[in-house]
Amino acid sequence: MASGKPSILYLLDTLQTGGAEKSLLEITCRFQNFRPVFVTLFDGKHDLLFEYEVAGLKVIRLGLQVSNRFSTIAKLVDEIIVQENAVIVHSTIFRSDMVSRKLKAPIKIVNSLVNNSYRKRRYDGLKLKGKLALFGVQLLDRLTLSKVDLIIANSQVLVDSHRKTIGLDSEKAVVIHRGRPSPKMETNQIWKNNSENTATWISVGRLIERKGHKDLLKAFAQLLHSRPQDKLLIAGDGDFGFVLEKLIQDLGITDSVELLGTVKNVPELLSNADFFVFPSYFEGLPGALIEAMLAKIPIICSDIPENKECVDEYMALFQRVGDSSDLLAQMEKAISLTDWEARTQRAYDYAAKHFDIEKIAQQYEEVYQKLLKL
Repeated sequence: MASGKPSILYLLDTLQTGGAEKSLLEITCRFQNFRPVFVTLFDGKHDLLFEYEVAGLKVIRLGLQVSNRFSTIAKLVDEIIVQENAVIVHSTIFRSDMVSRKLKAPIKIVNSLVNNSYRKRRYDGLKLKGKLALFGVQLLDRLTLSKVDLIIANSQVLVDSHRKTIGLDSEKAVVIHRGRPSPKMETNQIWKNNSENTATWISVGRLIERKGHKDLLKAFAQLLHSRPQDKLLIAGDGDFGFVLEKLIQDLGITDSVELLGTVKNVPELLSNADFFVFPSYFEGLPGALIEAMLAKIPIICSDIPENKECVDEYMALFQRVGDSSDLLAQMEKAISLTDWEARTQRAYDYAAKHFDIEKIAQQYEEVYQKLLKL
């Protein structure tokens, strides 16, 4: 414990560019009372490693092959707990959670809730084999939950959902929203309608099926019939990119859509676009949506509860989740609306009040101190 501060060991699968990984980077680099140490379990993408190191955060990479040998991995983590003199282990994402629940060290265990993993819509989208696999994960989650001292959830929606699906005791859960830094821009910046003839649409999120990119591409292809000069930018990386590339070709919209991959300049991209579209099927608390709120860009998003915990009908337009036709209708409506200045200002004010990263970091430290009775 070189800094003299209590150490918290964070378990993650990798440091890929995802919402949880980005949020923990932004939160823990602001800690005043604890020393964060990150342990990544598996070999894989570590796109954020450089940013973690620049922020002065220690990262220990085990570099293991992805597996469910939770007890074996836990023995390695137990050794690191002793070496780092850690007082709390805080894990995020399923495999890391399972490892934390196999630890032998006398230490406080904290798990994160960042996704609505067991909701009906997810089951509905799976074939029988996938449903059985997901049910097995859900059952294991339920049976080992008693090993956890505290759950930190990104949203109240997640607490309510997991109370039903895995028997989460709400007394052992606390809600701390996912935070984002305020953008470096004038707070009196207003939205101006430059989209009468042509518009740039942007979506930000990992390229995975549940983000709803297929719905967006189908809707955008239809929109191009009346607005052939419009452009769509999709920022994010993931294995589903190959599926999206084929769909773009099949729809004949390759000249109008650009897959940007992993990007570092999301605030800049948002400030240069006309509309933000977020058709996700389920979330924890959507960091990309919060970034859009802070960027004062008009928002069209799916009507899932997680999104509605961030914005209301006076800030954004909602499309029926999974409905590309309704998404098209809302995109067309967005172009004709004349009150976006008021809507984007409401969204900005709400985000600045509830999702400010400095306040979120302070809340995390206060929760840890209460858990340790400091």
